[in-house]
Parts: sequence; C-alpha cells; structure tokens
Amino acid sequence: MAIDLVARRRFLKLAAMTAAGAVVTACSGGQSSAPTSAPTAAASAAQPTTAPAATQAPVPTAAPIKLSAAQPTTAPAPTIAPSKYKEAPQLADLVKAGKLPPVEKRLPENPRIIKPLEEVGEYGGTWHRAYTGLSDRWGPTKLIEEQLIRWDAPDVNTINVVPNFVEKWEQSADATQFTFHLRKGIKWSDGTDVTIDDAKFWYQDVQLNKDLIPTPSWIISQNLNGKLEMADVSFPDDSTIVVKYKQPFPLLPIQVAKNGGGSPGGPAFFVPSHYLKQFHIKYGDKAKIDAAVKKYGLGTWTDLWGKAGDMQGPIAFWMLNPDLPVLYAWKIQDPPPKDPMVMVRNPYYWQVDTAGNQLPYIDRVEHAYYQDQQVLNLWVASGKIDEQMRHMTPGSYTFYKENEQKGGYQVQNWRQASTNCYYFSLNCPDPVLAKLFDTPDFRQAVNLAVNRDEINQIVWNGLGVSRQYSPVKGSPEYDEEMTKKWAQYDPKTANALLDKLGLKMGSDGIRLRPDGKPLEIIMEHTFLQGDPGLDELNLMVKYWKAIGIKIDTKYDERALYEQRVHDAAVQATAGFGWDRSSVVKADPGRWLGTIDDGPWAPAYGHWYAKSPYKKIEPPQDHPIRKIWDLWDKTQVEPDEAKRNALFQQLIDVHKQAPFAVGVVGEMALPSIVKNNFRNCKGGYIDDDTLRDHGLINPQQFYIKSS
Repeated sequence: MAIDLVARRRFLKLAAMTAAGAVVTACSGGQSSAPTSAPTAAASAAQPTTAPAATQAPVPTAAPIKLSAAQPTTAPAPTIAPSKYKEAPQLADLVKAGKLPPVEKRLPENPRIIKPLEEVGEYGGTWHRAYTGLSDRWGPTKLIEEQLIRWDAPDVNTINVVPNFVEKWEQSADATQFTFHLRKGIKWSDGTDVTIDDAKFWYQDVQLNKDLIPTPSWIISQNLNGKLEMADVSFPDDSTIVVKYKQPFPLLPIQVAKNGGGSPGGPAFFVPSHYLKQFHIKYGDKAKIDAAVKKYGLGTWTDLWGKAGDMQGPIAFWMLNPDLPVLYAWKIQDPPPKDPMVMVRNPYYWQVDTAGNQLPYIDRVEHAYYQDQQVLNLWVASGKIDEQMRHMTPGSYTFYKENEQKGGYQVQNWRQASTNCYYFSLNCPDPVLAKLFDTPDFRQAVNLAVNRDEINQIVWNGLGVSRQYSPVKGSPEYDEEMTKKWAQYDPKTANALLDKLGLKMGSDGIRLRPDGKPLEIIMEHTFLQGDPGLDELNLMVKYWKAIGIKIDTKYDERALYEQRVHDAAVQATAGFGWDRSSVVKADPGRWLGTIDDGPWAPAYGHWYAKSPYKKIEPPQDHPIRKIWDLWDKTQVEPDEAKRNALFQQLIDVHKQAPFAVGVVGEMALPSIVKNNFRNCKGGYIDDDTLRDHGLINPQQFYIKSS
C-alpha cells in the first residue's frame, strides 16, 4: 500500500491539471459518435484550445457561492421570431415527409431560451454513458429533469433560480401565495397539448387519491408542528395555477429547483392525463387495467403507478415506459433491462438555443450496464465513455489522467459538496446497539478512532479534505468549527470513552456489549467491486477493530439497500455520503433524518415526514425533536436574517454531538469528457441539491464533428 501511495504522489506532482476551482478550458481534438449537421449559428463557432499544464493536483476552492434571492419573475419577451427556428436534420426529414409538424408548430409561443455554455452547437450523435441498472435511476433522471423553476449557473460560483417550465411566477409579500403562469403551447412528446386539465388531474385524481399517494407532495402541503396542512390549489384560467399555504413558504422556489415536487423528473402539477387516465381506476377500463396488472406481475392497479406514491411503476415512470408522453429533451426508447438503455430526442421539446435551434443537440443517449468499477474504468481508458461524472471517483484519478491520451478525453474537475460518511442507526433493530449508537460518547469514540488524513492520502490521492460532515466551503452555512468536530485521530481517547461506557475488552480484542455479547456490528454498503470506497471501508474496519469494535461488512444491491433502510432494518451503513451540503436549506433532509439512504435515524425521520415506511416516534426529550422544531420555524420564517439564524441553531444541534462519522469530503470530483464533446466545463459544484450535471443543461451539450 505504501508503494502505491508513493506512486500516486509522484504522478500527481507531474499531472497536467487545472485547479478544481477554475473553469477548465474547452475540449479539443478527438472523435466520438459523429454528429450529422450543424445548426444555424449567430456567429462562427469558437475554436478549441489546449488545456494549459499545471504542476499540482486540484484542490477544492474556497470561493463562496453567490446564491441569488429567489424572487418572483416577469415573463421575458420573446427574442426569436418563429420563422427563425431551426431543427435537427432527422426531424426536418420527418417534416418533409409529412410525418411531423413544422418546428414552429411544435414549439410554444415563448420557448425557454438556453444560452450555450461555450458556443452554438451541432446536431447529431450518440452520447455514450454507463450505469448500474434500474436502481441507478437518478443518474439518467438528472440529465433530463424539468421543474417549474430551475437552477441557473452563469459562472462556477453563482447560482440563480429562474423560471423553467413556467413562464413566470409571482408570490405574495408574506410568501403564503404563489402563482405560476405556464408557457402557452407546450406539447407532450407525442404532440398532445399540455393543458390545465393535466394539472387538475395530477392534483385531484393523483395527489388526493390516498391509494395512489399516501402522503401528498410537499408542494401542496406543509408539515407544520407534526401536522400535515394541505394548501389551497386553484386554477383560475387555462394557464394559471395558484397555491395558497397556511403559513409562509419562503423557501419554496429553491426547493422546487431541487426537488421538483412532482413525478421523478418533474415538473410538479403535470402528468399526461390523456395517457394515464386509461390506467386510473376512476377513468380506465377495468379489464384493461387488470390485464396490465397481470402483465407486469403486480398486485393492484396502484402498483402500475409505483410503490408508496413514488411514481416509479412500469406505467408512470419515464425510464420504464416508452409509451409514456414526457416533457424531457430525450425520452426512453429501450428501457432496462435492455442493454444499452437508449434515450432518443423528443421532437416536441420546448427549449431553443440563442440562435433559435430547437434543443437538444444530441440525437440519443445510451447507458451501458456494468457491475464492476474496474470495468467502467477500462471503458473510460478505451474511449467508450463520451462524457460522465457519475460513478467517476477521485480514487481512480491517477488512472484517468494516465489514460487521457489513449482514451481521447480530458479530466474536468467539479467541486464535490459532500463528505464520505458512515451511519450507526439510532433505530437499529437490536435494542442494545440502538441505545449504544444513541450515546454521544460512543459516537465520539468511533469518530476519534479514524485516521482521516491517512484515508485521504491512501484512498483519495489527497484530493479531499479530512473533515466531519458539515456544509462545505462556499456554502452560506459553512462552519469551520464543525468540520473539525471529533475529526482528529485520537484512538487513546476513543478507547477511554468506550472504557467509560463499561464496554470491557475481551481476550480476543473485541469489546463486550452491556448484555455481555461481543460488540459486533453489521455494516451494509453499496460499493461495487473495484470501487475505492471499498478501500476506505476496509480501513475503517481496521480502525474500529483497533478500539475493540468488530465490523462485519455486507454488500447490498442498491434496490435491496433502499428497502432495508425504508424498513429501518440496518445496524450500520456505508456508501452514501453526507451530500446536499451547498444550498442546504433547499433540501435539509440529511440534517432532519428524512433522507434515509444515510440512515442515522431512519424510522424517526419517517415518523416526522409521515412517509409510508417504518415509523418510530422518538422520545420527547430526544435531540432530533429540537432539530425538527427548529426546521418547522425556519421554513415558515419570512425574514431572511431570522430564518438563517434559526437554521444555524439546527446545524448547531449536530455540531454538539454529530450523529454520523464524516471522513473525507470536498473532493475534486473528476468528470470524463471526450475531446470533441462540447459545452461541458469543470469547476462547478457537484451536489444532489444542484442536480449534478443537470446544473449546466445537458440539452445544450454537443458532439463536434471535426
């Protein structure tokens, strides 16, 4: 291991790299899937440049995120005459053949205009990626999401909130009422008009049907002081939705930009009612519905839509149903388990570039299936991946850099707003362990036992920061003191804390629990073979064994893992970092315990969120109740300064006695980008909250022909 570490350090000193906080220069040279034709551009295409050499490995930037206030908007005036719209050659051929309406008939009156990141692109080509199957659904979904309101990143340190599916929105001074104005003339991917009836169906027949949706979407309800308060939703005309809440909801715009509030991929309020009604018991033919249930081997008609309201069933989920009309840039053609999974362009997509070219530029997106990280790395090295950040790991950074020329790509680094984390569930089904995990001295001990600096160097090439889970640098909530809480390497104190708890050391070096049994813990994880995360996990097992705690690791495929944490059946877990750490108030689920893939208190979180999974009400004096109380106050506080102060108090509860074991975070996350793959830059913040690559509009990515 020491030899490998020396080799990595030597390579990093020689690597040609730009700093993670800087914008990486435009891609250059190379070939991928050849595009077919260039759209009409307002100016000549910019010439590619060669990335300058650097002398050191990238480090996270400390530049603060400039988050614009989410203010109501006015509708922008159209800037492109319909006669100037252009389309992909394959669509133009269909228009000529009479199989498709002209492009100006397929676009709305005022399409959203996307400014290309570098230059007006070219049409055509196939974007080759990789994924781990259906349970990896959020990777492809983030590429195509369309919310009512979206993030916009004009530069690497600025995040705005802008209208997307809606043309504009308005909100009352006290943030209790929001009015959304739709873009007129948007069509579903089958050419059917999007209408207010789609919104009424979503609200009245889907969200308010408890058989389909046990807990209505947060966008039409508020969880206030333990009670779910429904908003008043009205539809005053054919293009307007008004939502009135019982209490102020000042954070709604940023939460819509992150979570959407609708089906996976969004937008809230809109589903293709003309298609889905045939599978709804209120409208559809029962015999046909029963036949569909039988075809998919399901138990009831609601299963066609999904489980527990997740809208991920074989009829309602975009990734499984090629017949489902969608609003995305690409729609599914070959769903899993077909390999590759294939997505093709939506001819009715409602966005254009600044020159009037209908997006997307790229014809199709293919995801090849893999189960071993080393297989993915070999695909990268052989040039089979056109562009991908998901599943790329800082632990393989040396390998990626060594193979840039061979694979015809360059490595672009993003800034990861996450910390690798290990969770000891307070709701562990073993009551002795659950009590132990809920004891701050135990949590402090398992934190102090970890040599974070060693992990950062050996596993992650020194590309991260040894730290406790907490908001990252640049976040409005960043707290340097919390990054250091229990993060020093001090096994002597760790042992003393465990001695203090009466956990006596056995003759075999393993401590005894309060009930006399060996202190053995099963830690379930989702790391594939070849993932550097496994190397980190193995070191963690070693550190904990050194203080008398035996950890047995167990791999779960992600779908099984998700079910296990929904059931609060795990003792401890690894594999999901403490992310959502940039614009934290847009999704505080990690801090509330409601994001259960990091299960520090999954059943408590389910109880608070009124989710359909296993619930346990926490004791009245448990600190998680203080966290929830502070969040209840934060989310309805209209004054920004007071709201920020309340949320800081919430973070301080974690700071006093962290509920998880943060290890290494703020890593420079490598993104593989083929040399002729354009309008894709590095330096941005990678965070689930900001939707990863979705932050920079994949519909404007393109493949340069020469």
